[in-house]
Amino acid sequence: MSSPEQFVLMVNAVILLCAYFIVYPRFAGADQNRLAINDLVANACALLVVGVNFWGTEVRFDLLVTEVGWFGFTVMTFLLMELPLFFWYARRHQLFRSNDE
Repeated sequence: MSSPEQFVLMVNAVILLCAYFIVYPRFAGADQNRLAINDLVANACALLVVGVNFWGTEVRFDLLVTEVGWFGFTVMTFLLMELPLFFWYARRHQLFRSNDE
């Protein structure tokens, strides 16, 4: 990898793609509670992988408007990368359907 930012973005991308296309359909389906738990595990995995590489270092990550540490950069980019996938998944699995239907 040519930069720490690219490493974190690749880790997040791999974890999110595995989560939304393999893990969540098998283990969460349309259950919001299971989806939330699985999402916490996915986020923890990203933090673990990035933390192993950057814990204790003074590396700063460029977040366009400011520089942050590895933890903040990982959480923010994970969230921003996850939003489109979540909306797609929620629509596909009808997570927010009303009980009247």
